[in-house]
Amino acid sequence: MPLSFDEIARTFDGQRGLPSEALRAFVTFVDEFAQDRVLDIVEPGIGTGRIALPLAAAGHRIAGVDTSRPMLDACTAKATALEIVDCVTLAEGDATDLPYDDDAFDVGLFASLLYLVPDWESVLDEFARVVRPAGAVIQIRERTETGERLSKWDAAWRTRVEAAGFVHQSTSPTDDTVLVAMRRRWPDIGIHRLASWSFGQTVGEGRDGYGDRLRSLYPDIPDAVWESTVEDFLRWSEGAFPDPHDRLEGRVVLEAVTAWT
Repeated sequence: MPLSFDEIARTFDGQRGLPSEALRAFVTFVDEFAQDRVLDIVEPGIGTGRIALPLAAAGHRIAGVDTSRPMLDACTAKATALEIVDCVTLAEGDATDLPYDDDAFDVGLFASLLYLVPDWESVLDEFARVVRPAGAVIQIRERTETGERLSKWDAAWRTRVEAAGFVHQSTSPTDDTVLVAMRRRWPDIGIHRLASWSFGQTVGEGRDGYGDRLRSLYPDIPDAVWESTVEDFLRWSEGAFPDPHDRLEGRVVLEAVTAWT
């Protein structure tokens, strides 16, 4: 069964939220393109609004589409708390068939979306339809590099959860494949490094509540199998990392791939 974003809507921002410095860099980048204009921006796969809502807070108009009602509800709650609901319009729908007229937006925005869409090139075709000439289509990329300890930790978990019956989906299309497809539609493309930051936690922090934190990502694994898988992994971790103060660390680079339409 594919990952259900309905199940992780409440915890999504805690796992995938961006640092405030990175969001400020992204807003500044878009504002430079705007040149004091209020932009009409569409984001299919808007989710909780972690990417688009800071743009609404900066005064731009956001139209968001998502297949998950709980994710849209979380986005609405955040927009309400930020007092920007007048700048945000949300719709439950399909990224390959956007409910908007041709040439309706200045900017098309997407982040971690295309790997979830079998006919992913249709999403780019929809951007070509709804984004006006002299606009932009922006892909936000989060490139992650893991340190040696975290790579070892992740590989050990992956081996055990796959032995429990879970099949990891390959990340397709790759960033390079998407870039080629974007260039076919919009030859004028730039790649902009916006921000970078380190992340991590201690081994002890990683062990604490490990099974509970990850459970919603693996709904098809039976409870008994899940519990034994987590117990086996935690036993392994105690032998592999006897010092709970060891750090599991990595680094993220945030990029904007911008196609000028």
